[in-house]
Amino acid sequence: MSTVGRILGTAGIVTGVVGAAAFGGVTAQRMAVRKYQAAQAALLTEPGADPGFEALPSDRTYSVDSWDGVALHVEEIGPLDAPLTVIFAHGWTLRLGSWHYQRLGLAGPGFGAPPPADAARPARRRAAPPAARLVFYDHRSHGKSTRAPEGHSTMDYLASDLRSVIDTAAPTGPVVLIGHSMGGMAIFTLAAQDPDLFAERIAGVGLVCTGATYLKPSELSKLLIVGGNPLVRVIKEVGSRYPAIFERGRSSNRDAVWMLTRSLGFSRKDVSGALVDYLDEMVSATPVEVIAEFLPTLFAHDQTAAVPALAGIPTMIVAGDQDRMTPLDRSERIAEVLPEAEIVVAQGSGHMTMMEDPELTNDALRRLLQRAADGVNAPRGRSARWSRAGR
Repeated sequence: MSTVGRILGTAGIVTGVVGAAAFGGVTAQRMAVRKYQAAQAALLTEPGADPGFEALPSDRTYSVDSWDGVALHVEEIGPLDAPLTVIFAHGWTLRLGSWHYQRLGLAGPGFGAPPPADAARPARRRAAPPAARLVFYDHRSHGKSTRAPEGHSTMDYLASDLRSVIDTAAPTGPVVLIGHSMGGMAIFTLAAQDPDLFAERIAGVGLVCTGATYLKPSELSKLLIVGGNPLVRVIKEVGSRYPAIFERGRSSNRDAVWMLTRSLGFSRKDVSGALVDYLDEMVSATPVEVIAEFLPTLFAHDQTAAVPALAGIPTMIVAGDQDRMTPLDRSERIAEVLPEAEIVVAQGSGHMTMMEDPELTNDALRRLLQRAADGVNAPRGRSARWSRAGR
């Protein structure tokens, strides 16, 4: 797909106007949507088939004030005295509910792992780690967080928000950061802003379907991001000044948007209609002005120089080989710079890999958390960091 096509495709997922054109008409989309949803309807009648999105309880809910006054919505599960705090940063147009399956699968002792099949055997195994404290938050202008002031929808501000969450939720002790898409980009930006924080406090990093740069260098050059690409600027200005036009497009072309959401978010043919509905609801709930405000910082994102700051920190890279939003090669480039990092590729999975293939994602993240816990508990070396950090 051409660079311009990628921009239009990405914008189309949330405008509906481009989505309708991209799929050749609303009528055909309605037929496709109805056919797909009819095939999925029977599955939702089975016991336990309802995933219960947004229905998971929290142990604690509060807000964190970023330095420019934005109130960030935060939800926690797990004990306050857990030896490890894990902070999750979601992607663009989403909210903390996008981590639904990680919230289910990683909570509890042993990072939520089920007992092995041979648990009854008297074999020698190390004791399962205690439960971690899982912290989820909504980015500024997303979910239940408040809107950012004009000009404050940038990657630098997202990184500052992440630092505010760390300072509030885990002012001392080891922290694992896990980011999806834009959330991973915020992690890289924070690493560039504060490498000492990563050297002293960060016990592990999980990167899900993300990259240190959104576009290839050649694409950046073509887009002339530094000078302000006209297409991106038009989308941003029209979306910010005339949101009603875009919102009407979304409303009148709902089926086209739904199909485009499915196409850009997921890849597998058997993906649950409930998953697509939930992703569609999250994207549709994000105001067009917010989507437009974040476009320039996403396309201009380039923190390749910050990747080495993760060297020596347990790092897990999870990617979908059919990701249309952040292609696999973005993850592979990170792995090339961090040869000690583990990279896990979900075959046939798209951009929402943590929802499309939650078991693979959770297994990979459990390994990351175990490595982080092992590093914290090591008698020498890296464990000295935690005493300096106030543990």
